Amino acid sequence: MPGRTGWQTARLLAPHLDRNTPHNFSSARNTLADLADTLTAAGASYEDFLLRRRVLDAEADHLGPDHPDTLSSCNNLANALRELGEHRQAANLHRQTLADHERVLGLEHRETLGSRHNLAIALHELGEHQQAADLHRETLADYGRVLGPDHPDTLASRNYLAVALSSLGEHLQAAGLHRETLADCERVLGPNHPSTLTSRHNGANSLNHLGEHQQAADLHRQVVADRERVLGPDHPDTLTSRDNLAIAEARLAEVGRRRWWHTPRRR
Repeated sequence: MPGRTGWQTARLLAPHLDRNTPHNFSSARNTLADLADTLTAAGASYEDFLLRRRVLDAEADHLGPDHPDTLSSCNNLANALRELGEHRQAANLHRQTLADHERVLGLEHRETLGSRHNLAIALHELGEHQQAADLHRETLADYGRVLGPDHPDTLASRNYLAVALSSLGEHLQAAGLHRETLADCERVLGPNHPSTLTSRHNGANSLNHLGEHQQAADLHRQVVADRERVLGPDHPDTLTSRDNLAIAEARLAEVGRRRWWHTPRRR
């Protein structure tokens, strides 16, 4: 549909989710879900939220509130709220969705583990770092047992645990976990996979927290180059890496200035 924005397209497609046309429901729902993913990638957070809510309402009506697809849409809507900065609402919805997943699918179902993982992320963004770390640690153990230590979901869970530990000031432990996760990501996913680049980025941040500013700057520089090549120069992750490289370089320069001022001068 040339010339139409994603949300204009969504408004045209949404009526097809009407209960009176059940033969169109699955295809229309899948089309809208794909469009919502596109809006997310484009950074159109509010439009994404509205579309996710429309899909969830239709699924709850057509499939029932406990259908796995409906629960998955609850999770997606909570993530959309996070992207809007509505972290408290997101955490509440993730908590409700997790309880529903546990009741309907069981404690060790992959979707249940994913729901718990997302709740931990929401708690971290609320600043509840201890709760987030505890939940990430529990989820990581379950991921490792259910999916295996090399599964991408397990690697992602370990990465988020390391981030939560860093927020608690456990920088040495976080750096060790980031180092381990990066090695596994490179081995399992390859050196250029976006998740590997995220792991490398977080490892550089942990080095900065440890005062290893030169190593941090060198690693951030590598991540910037890799993200520009793999994701493009304007991708949000690339821009984040550039910002963090600038921070590492500024801290490195500050350390250099302090050393210069405190170096005894010969007269």
